[in-house]
Amino acid sequence: MRLCLVFLIVLLSVADVLFVDVPVSEFSISDNTIIVEDGAYIHTPGAPNVPCRKLTIALPSNAIFESIKFHGTREELGTFSIAPAAPALPLVNEENVIAKIWESYNKIKDMFYSSDRLYPETYGVVLSKGGLRKYKLIDVVCYHFAYRPISPKLYYTPNIKIEIHYTMPSPESERVKFWQGLMNDITFDALAKEAIYNWHDAQVWYHTDMPKRADGYTIIIPSALESSVDALVAYRQCQGFDVNIITTEYIQSNVAGSDLAQKIRNYLRAHMADIEYVLLVGNSSDVPMRLVCPWNNDPDSPYNNWDYSPIPSDLYYAELTDHDTISWNSDRDALYGEVFTQDFQPIGDDDPDYHADVHLGRIPLSNQDSIEAICDKEIDFDGNSDLSYKSASLLAGALYYYENENNSGNSRNDGADYMEALMNDGVLDRTKAAYLYEKGGLGPCLYPCTDSLTRNNVIAYWQRKGIMYECHHGAPERYARKVWSWDDGDNIPESNEIQWHNSLHRDDVYQLDNDYPATTILRSCLCGKPEVTGLGAALLHNGSSAVISSSRVCWMSGLDRGGIPYHFYNRLMKDTTLSHGIIGDAYDIARTEFMDSCGFWVPAYHYNLWGDPALHQFGAIPIAVEEVREKTYLPMFTVYPNPTRGTVKINLLSAKERRIELDVYDESGRFVQHLYNGFVEEGTKKLDTDLPTGVYFLRIGDGDNIQVKKFVILH
Repeated sequence: MRLCLVFLIVLLSVADVLFVDVPVSEFSISDNTIIVEDGAYIHTPGAPNVPCRKLTIALPSNAIFESIKFHGTREELGTFSIAPAAPALPLVNEENVIAKIWESYNKIKDMFYSSDRLYPETYGVVLSKGGLRKYKLIDVVCYHFAYRPISPKLYYTPNIKIEIHYTMPSPESERVKFWQGLMNDITFDALAKEAIYNWHDAQVWYHTDMPKRADGYTIIIPSALESSVDALVAYRQCQGFDVNIITTEYIQSNVAGSDLAQKIRNYLRAHMADIEYVLLVGNSSDVPMRLVCPWNNDPDSPYNNWDYSPIPSDLYYAELTDHDTISWNSDRDALYGEVFTQDFQPIGDDDPDYHADVHLGRIPLSNQDSIEAICDKEIDFDGNSDLSYKSASLLAGALYYYENENNSGNSRNDGADYMEALMNDGVLDRTKAAYLYEKGGLGPCLYPCTDSLTRNNVIAYWQRKGIMYECHHGAPERYARKVWSWDDGDNIPESNEIQWHNSLHRDDVYQLDNDYPATTILRSCLCGKPEVTGLGAALLHNGSSAVISSSRVCWMSGLDRGGIPYHFYNRLMKDTTLSHGIIGDAYDIARTEFMDSCGFWVPAYHYNLWGDPALHQFGAIPIAVEEVREKTYLPMFTVYPNPTRGTVKINLLSAKERRIELDVYDESGRFVQHLYNGFVEEGTKKLDTDLPTGVYFLRIGDGDNIQVKKFVILH
């Protein structure tokens, strides 16, 4: 009997262990640089910057993560000189803060490089624990490479085995009931498929015979402002969304929680299965933002400055996997989102997750007339499919730091670099861009540009641009140029030699083109500060369709310098397979990609989306063109990539053989091309079509039923 009991215990413990093998990716070494195809760089600044591999691993539904072990065997590769990981820097002009960061960085670098201790010592670490809607996830970092700084020897591990221990809760528990309500949900399945390393396992654990896609669009708003979104509600309902308006008063009175922010999050968690998009309407006094503290037990940051921390962040509302007490405030000290020590070592007191479970944006104003005007503008933008406007961009790149500024020894950091990367990589079309760089003062930008960076030029070139991206130094009401105006003869840029000139002020926004607003990223500090009507909110009112801006001091990771802005525009304008050109979708994917590349939480906190998260960058299907809901007996079809700069591929998916016709129409409804007429058998049929630049509709019919889908071709 005792042996049987022991056997049963062993059997049960084995059932709650997941083993995952992670082989090293293909790599090469050139000039002391390890080149890895899918490498990430997630390290303490100052530690040897060896590449790692970031993985998102699914656990069974309802599983409770307990512990993790990484196993492997290292082999020596040879002697190399591996540089330290660069520090993250705030985009500010405060010498004392920058000096403190470099002091901390040099201390950590000296600690690592004065020792022959192997770094990393472990084969892996946990980056985040959470989920993606119904999928229970754990994000891990695998270190296939390790380095001894003094030797200096480099090692690699051909294969890392991950051993994850988890437990399953009681079937009667509230946790199980919560997750069972999501089991049929497939809303984020495409995102999950791309993200999850062990997708084969996940398909088995999360299989459903009754798939359901959420069509919910939830607006949370004070009751006094409820009528201000009437036009947007009617518009989204006509598009097929199940729109629900929930007042803050209702949530305050009917939802459990320690404060209104937690009550709002608890409401969204309880209704997540029915929601895809969330729009918060109201300033931070009426609809509060959660104040998060990246540094453990240090609400005003290591710099004793409230402009750094706590950070107002709407990510708190978008990430809904677990209750606060086991995620955002797991140490229960009322300081949310603690993820770093003062030296940016990733030893956090809390366990937040960065995978958004709903796409969320905010109109950060509580003025009824302003909200109505913004809603009207966003409806117009959503339906506008003028590609010459929607794909045109304004790029304004100022200087963040001059080389050796204030005798710091720092390298030059020019915003023009980030604009050039977007155009050189084909994310934004250079022929449709106006790019303004710093040409004034000493040490100007060396790139050629459309025109010099001035306040007048920013305003003048804003006209009829669908994209606007700027890199400057900022304040709540403005962003400004930094110009080295004169030199005292030592050839070193110093604070008393630098002048500041506004590039755009809150008072300028009424000169901007509001009939053709731009999807805007402000990569300048404090422009999205919610306690005031800052530049970001003013631009949403006039000049922009959506604004991503920073609620506190803006940071840049030295390990992913393009940051969230690069990933966002890439997913919105170029690689739209998952985002479908929808602004909220593209932003959430961008934040995840940024975290996957460098694990730096602060930008994931301080950037917030002002505007409707369901906006289409290239234009939604006009309401006059009905998109018939798919029925089970019609062959479904997909169009990809969409938008595309090349050939469109059309996949026809049929459950049984039937005769169908597939026709192409332009955006005015005129017939363009008869693409297919014939029988479709069970399975997939691929069709190619080459069409000129434009917006098109694909119409599929079988004599009784019709489906219509929109696609966009760019050149």
